[in-house]
Amino acid sequence: MLELLIAAALGIVLIAAIVQLFAGSGRGNAVLGGQARLQESARHAIALLSRSARGAGYLGCGGRDRLVNALNGPWRRIVEFDVSRGVEGFDGRGTGWAPEIGVLPTVGGSALAFAGNRIDPTELRRGSDVVVFRRLEAPGRPLARSLPTILDPVTRKGEDPLVTVDDEFAFQADDFVVVGDCRQSALFRVGRIDAVGRVATLTRPPQSGPFGNRAEQSLSRDDQPFGGGAGPEGAGVGRVVSEVYFVGRGVGINNRDETVWSLWRKTGADRAAELVQGVDDLQILFGVDFTPGDGVDAPNRYVPPGQAGANPVRAIHFVATVSSVDAVADEGVLRRSFPWTVALRNG
Repeated sequence: MLELLIAAALGIVLIAAIVQLFAGSGRGNAVLGGQARLQESARHAIALLSRSARGAGYLGCGGRDRLVNALNGPWRRIVEFDVSRGVEGFDGRGTGWAPEIGVLPTVGGSALAFAGNRIDPTELRRGSDVVVFRRLEAPGRPLARSLPTILDPVTRKGEDPLVTVDDEFAFQADDFVVVGDCRQSALFRVGRIDAVGRVATLTRPPQSGPFGNRAEQSLSRDDQPFGGGAGPEGAGVGRVVSEVYFVGRGVGINNRDETVWSLWRKTGADRAAELVQGVDDLQILFGVDFTPGDGVDAPNRYVPPGQAGANPVRAIHFVATVSSVDAVADEGVLRRSFPWTVALRNG
């Protein structure tokens, strides 16, 4: 009997040890799985933001110094296509943003090129920053011939760009595009597209509203043609791409019935899309060159968005706080902040 009791006690101890081992192993696997999902979410967020930041401000070889706005609205009213600035930021605070995000295509905010698809500010994470990147889509379409810009004295209208057509031609009516060469560039809205053979004419009829083409507007500040007398000489047309990144309420909840926050992106006039779940916060600092005339194109101070003024932004410092979508038992929600800096190629 004594031997049986001793054997039973040893068996109970052994079983308890095995249960503890499996329980600890299960918790460890849950933590490792949560960390893996957290790091995967961070990698996606870093890759998306970095790619957009590196392309921000790209306008071909024309640059912004001689950029013409051929639309009715001033730059600030056409924020979705304001290629006069490649990057813009909004500093998240407890009660709002600085500057206010009402200039963005938000509910109750600025005008939109097309109805609907606005950002709902009540769904945004308070205290998290918002960043906007704008660029031209590459590759653009080369001009098929030089584009004269002197207005016809009778019709008071300049010629429309004639571009080459190939398998990569993807322009559509109502696209917002920039025509440019290495001396100048201009923003306008595509009306009708008339394609004949391997060339297509991008018409720009006068339109009403801030996003419409301005009547009797030359595409050149000094009526110089795009290209030259011998041909287009590197001139082309590219579609404008604008991307608004923000942290907003995600679709669904975690296993503790808590709100899941996500990184979202609104591209142009399209509806915002949820990109990465588990992004709880995004903070940015602009690396600003406050002495742009010193010959050194590098930031000499990092400041919150809204404090750059008219000085060029040379880099952006990001800090994304990412959490595991599923809360881990006894560990709560795994959360970690990831800092990184991206130099702007077109700052």
